[in-house]
Amino acid sequence: MSANFSSDSIVWVDGQVTLPKHILKILGIENGHRSNVTFIVENGEVKIVNSAAYAINNLKKAKDKEAA
Repeated sequence: MSANFSSDSIVWVDGQVTLPKHILKILGIENGHRSNVTFIVENGEVKIVNSAAYAINNLKKAKDKEAA
């Protein structure tokens, strides 16, 4: 699968969105398991990331900043 692509999904009346399987795979989320995602808003655009991976990345950045 190409690194850059777009994918569509439906936003239901209650605000829920079902993420396609290929998007779940990219996020490192196993289908059928409860997982959290983080929405990052930058310059009017929204990115969806795996919350656990995002937290670990932020901890590493903080640790690197302290070490510098």
